[in-house]
Amino acid sequence: MPPPPLTHHQILGLVEPFTRSGRQVDLAASDRLARRLHFKPVAHAASGNTPALTETLQLECHESGNHRLTRQLRPVDGPAATLQAMGTDLARLLAQVDAVAPPQHFSAGPGWQVARSYDLVPSAHAGPPVLTFRHGEAWVDGLHFSLAVMDVKNVAGDITLRPAPGERLALPEDLLAVMGWNWVRLVPATDGWTSKLRLRGRGPGRTQAAERALDQAARHLAQVLATPPAAFHSRWRAARWGVVLRRSIPTLTAVGLVVGALLLPHITGNELSGVWMALHYLPIAILALSFTMQELARFEIPPLPRRLKAAHWRSGPAAALAPASAQ
Repeated sequence: MPPPPLTHHQILGLVEPFTRSGRQVDLAASDRLARRLHFKPVAHAASGNTPALTETLQLECHESGNHRLTRQLRPVDGPAATLQAMGTDLARLLAQVDAVAPPQHFSAGPGWQVARSYDLVPSAHAGPPVLTFRHGEAWVDGLHFSLAVMDVKNVAGDITLRPAPGERLALPEDLLAVMGWNWVRLVPATDGWTSKLRLRGRGPGRTQAAERALDQAARHLAQVLATPPAAFHSRWRAARWGVVLRRSIPTLTAVGLVVGALLLPHITGNELSGVWMALHYLPIAILALSFTMQELARFEIPPLPRRLKAAHWRSGPAAALAPASAQ
């Protein structure tokens, strides 16, 4: 059976810590049947590089007493950021959320804006909750970049790229991969592209790595889109050849294993027959190792990097969303 709706008496008790902090419950926007309370917006003035923000709070009241509090911070222009926390003590829960200053969620630079969303995860040692990166968005000259991260050790983050409504972009597959080993190629999707970000470990180190990567991607995209497509090849020529080499590693490894297996009987004597037999199991060991990586090996012959011929990144509403075929 569904949980009973919130009573007026229960609402008064639940909102009491919020009332003390100056928040006012918005009964018209709340849903008593869904046990969800909304609070009236609170304005935050601009400070430093942080724009003026509108804060809204939502409290999901679980019958078990373990409630979820969500804070949303929305600028006038740009992506919004959220912070989620769960707990039974609402006064403590609100204090933990308020302790995360709004500037923690935002960063900006020439041509780009970033908003970071977090979860407050209970500490394993009964200490204060750990601020954990969950999702980030960047707006870059009409391009929407999104990074979603699971709090699971060594699992890659999910990236999506989407153009602004009505716009079409022709982007090369290695647009992000030229930034380094942790970035991989773009894969065309129905409304943009997807990709992956390699992340190691978990906890604060993982969060900091995701924060740095989000800002790095925003700066990179802003710099690339501010120049003609031909400049991308000139600026990143060496890195693009490095991407080709990285993408060729699985194929070159497979070819090397086959060649090595064919040559072993001719270069190994009978006195090393045990070593010869052991080396025959090397391909199986390498295959097993590939399943421990963040993404499965892709056996391909990657396209060679070439100068992009388009005059502009934006090619009009009739253009396809797939990455440029000339790499």
